[in-house]
Amino acid sequence: MTDADSVATALAQLRQGLEGNRLAHAYIISGPVRGASSQLLEQFLPLLFCRGLVKPCGECAECRRVAAHAHPDVLRLEPESKSRIIVIGEAGEDEGIRKVLRFISLTPFIGPWKVCVILDADRMNGPAANALLKTLEEPPPASLLFLLAESPQALPATIISRCQRIAVSAGAEVADEPWRAPLLEWLRAGPAADPLLTGVRAGWLGRILDAERERVADAEAEAAKEEGLEKEVIAARVGARYRAVRATLLKELLFWHRDVLLRVLQVETGGFHFAAEAEAQQRQATGLPAAAALADVRRLEKLVQRLEQFPEASEAALLTAGLPQRAK
Repeated sequence: MTDADSVATALAQLRQGLEGNRLAHAYIISGPVRGASSQLLEQFLPLLFCRGLVKPCGECAECRRVAAHAHPDVLRLEPESKSRIIVIGEAGEDEGIRKVLRFISLTPFIGPWKVCVILDADRMNGPAANALLKTLEEPPPASLLFLLAESPQALPATIISRCQRIAVSAGAEVADEPWRAPLLEWLRAGPAADPLLTGVRAGWLGRILDAERERVADAEAEAAKEEGLEKEVIAARVGARYRAVRATLLKELLFWHRDVLLRVLQVETGGFHFAAEAEAQQRQATGLPAAAALADVRRLEKLVQRLEQFPEASEAALLTAGLPQRAK
C-alpha cells in the first residue's frame, strides 16, 4: 500500500466518523510526522470547518484559513526546546503542553471545533504527558486532539489507551531502509526445523537489529553535536527511534507470514505485501498445514506485543522463543 492509499483509507475512516457523529476525542496518528501524517490532517481538517455545500470546497474563508495554518480554532504544537522535547511549560506561561490545555478548554472562536495537533508527540517528557492525560480523561466538549508520532510505542500506555490509533503508511521509507535487504534474505530462508537452528536464526535477526541500533545511535550522535543535547536526552531518543525501527522491521516479518498463510489457503488476491516474493513464499507454503501457518502469524503477533510491553526484557530470549518453528 502506498502512502497515498494509506492516507486515503485513513481519511475515509475519519470522514465516516465525522459524518456519523462518531469521532473520537483523541487520535494517535502513527507514520511520518511531516509526511503522510501531516498530509492526512491537511485533507481532513478543512472538513471540520468548511462552509461550502460540497466539503471541503477549498474556497471558503474557513478552508483558506486551515490551509494557511491560520485558523483561530486550530493549534499546532511541536518541540521547540533545545533538546527537541515537548515540555509541560512554566506555570502561567503560554508554552508547551500548558498552551494546549488552555487552548482546548476555550469555546471555539468560529466553531464548531477546537483542534490541537501535537507533532512529534512521542517526544513529550513525563510531566507533559501526565498533564495531557488529565485532559484525555475528561475532554472538553467539541474538542479534538491529534497526536502525531513516528514512535507511538514511546508514548505512555495510559495515553495510548485513551486515544484511537490510525496508522499511515511509510512504505517508501521501508523500501529504502538499510535493513530491508538483509531481512529479505532472512525471510527467504524460512523457519528452522530444529530448536538449535531456530536459535541461530534468532541470532541472525538479532545482528540485523544490532546494526540498526548502531545506525540510529550514530545518527542521534550527529544531531546531538548540532543541538548540544545531554546524554540522558540522547539515550531516550536513541531508545525511542530504535524501538520504532524494530517495530517496523518485525511488522514486515509478520506481513511475510500473513502472505504465506494466504498462499497456503490459495486465496486469490492482489493484496500480498511481498508480491515480488511469490516463489519463495510459495516454497514455504507448499505442504504447510493451514493451522501451522496461522500459528506462525499468531506467534509473531504475540512476539511483537511482548517486545512492546516488556522493553527491558532480553530481546534475544524473546526472539528465540517467539519466532516460527517447523517440526522435524
